[in-house]
Amino acid sequence: MKNTPCLTILVAMLLISGCGTGVRQADLIFVSGRVYTLDDAAPWAEAVAVRDGRIAAVGSDAEVTGAWAGPTVDLAGRMMLPGFHDAHVHPMYGGIQMMQCDLAGLSSVESLLGKVGRCDAALPEGEWLVGGGWNLSLFPEANPHKELLDGINAERPMFLRGEDGHSSWANSRALTLAGIESETPNPSLGIIERDADGEPSGTLRETAQNLIELILPPLTLEQRVEGLRAAVQLANRLGVTSMVEASVSDWELPVYRALEAEGDLTARLVLSITVGEAPAGTTNPGLIAPEDRGSGKRLRLDAAKIYVDGVLEGETAALLEPYIGRDGASGMLLQPQEALNETVAGLDARGIQVHFHAIGDRAVRSALDAVENARRENGVRGNRHHISHLQLIHAEDHGRFAELGVGANFQALWAYPDGYIMDVNLPAVGPERVRRMYPVGSIERAGGLIVGGSDWSVSSLNPLEAIETAVTRQDASGAIDGVLNPDERVPLATMLAAYTKNAAYVMHHEDEVGTIEPGKLADLAILERDLFEVPPREIGEVDVVMTLLEGAVVYDSGILGGRAAQ
Repeated sequence: MKNTPCLTILVAMLLISGCGTGVRQADLIFVSGRVYTLDDAAPWAEAVAVRDGRIAAVGSDAEVTGAWAGPTVDLAGRMMLPGFHDAHVHPMYGGIQMMQCDLAGLSSVESLLGKVGRCDAALPEGEWLVGGGWNLSLFPEANPHKELLDGINAERPMFLRGEDGHSSWANSRALTLAGIESETPNPSLGIIERDADGEPSGTLRETAQNLIELILPPLTLEQRVEGLRAAVQLANRLGVTSMVEASVSDWELPVYRALEAEGDLTARLVLSITVGEAPAGTTNPGLIAPEDRGSGKRLRLDAAKIYVDGVLEGETAALLEPYIGRDGASGMLLQPQEALNETVAGLDARGIQVHFHAIGDRAVRSALDAVENARRENGVRGNRHHISHLQLIHAEDHGRFAELGVGANFQALWAYPDGYIMDVNLPAVGPERVRRMYPVGSIERAGGLIVGGSDWSVSSLNPLEAIETAVTRQDASGAIDGVLNPDERVPLATMLAAYTKNAAYVMHHEDEVGTIEPGKLADLAILERDLFEVPPREIGEVDVVMTLLEGAVVYDSGILGGRAAQ
């Protein structure tokens, strides 16, 4: 019988709807994968369907393809995870560093000076040479001398930020332009390193860096936006879809807003607005917007950043016991405890999350004490405060993270016996304290929430390198032998949770992302291999082959069929 026009229309409608069989149309279907969902109720699956930016279905190939039709990608046994979360990162700073004289990853003084020489040769006469990322452990007492830079070009002012962000290196010309002389006093909370005769050596710590920062030629908004764009693209290439920007000042905020306005913000960001005393100065806490929490915005301002101390490399980290051979010096707290208590309690009462920087065990205790005080004053507010770095934590404070609901935000990539720890930290704090550095395992055993962050551009932005290091406590690159505190190793599952659902919880968006479950946003990372089948020492070498944000492909290696980024 010949179809009538009405019957043809009816058949077409049935085909679209699945002919009454319940089959629905998806935007994208992934099959034959090792899907690690991070959902405790159903941790593994084979297939995922995506529709309208959200996860429509998760299950076996038969379950998903039996209920959904649409463009299909064969994962061929590759691993799918929730998009990685980096809970402590400096994307704009790192992106700009990539555009300047980038010294990251150079492992000798000779290679550093060679790179600076090439940067110098590429610049017009009279222009500042600005860069960063140099390894402090390459120099005695983390104190490079100005004469090394003077030997390259004594006429050009040079200013190079250290990879830790707490020290910088300048040549004589830059020091002169900034008015830094033997008579120049140390600024509040800063140190001008000096030779035996009192002359500035060229290394500036903490707020002393500002003496030169304030006279540097300013970057344009367009240059800053371009740096941030490059950083977000790098994050996407590494499977990162959510980030906590660790320290934002009032002049940096327009950069993030500009990238968002251009439609190129392909990651979710919580900006931690700097308040109180800090190495980079102070910022107006009025920038913080508590109402952003739960808004679903990609760019949120519902967090504050507080620096509690400095760093061990500059001996400005606050310790419970003194540094060795420093006449009883034990570093510095950047705020007296009463002032910190007042600041934290005030922020907590307003519904603002506090993101602490704390390196030394005295600083960690000070931050925990401030949260405990806030709880006494305000009750439990659910603000999910977290402390980053945590190089030293006294054993008596291990259990307090769980008791106070404070996230332990480790930069696990640092937890191996590198030059910083063995050549710089060990002489300053001794073997007993080195043996308890980065106690990830101890905090987990005490019930604390482990959260992962990179502190890029201080160290690699690649979450898999940090995950490998936390699992092995060895150098992910293989260049350095030895193990740092093997008792502090943690399982792979712990670190995958740290970089997905745990960090999503700290960011207050665990209802939307962080696990692969129907109804959640399709923020996904696809890896070339199943991490649970990879030798631990190879985890950091596994490549990300595709990253999706709300179902849109924001990074594509081409391995899965060359789907163009949407």
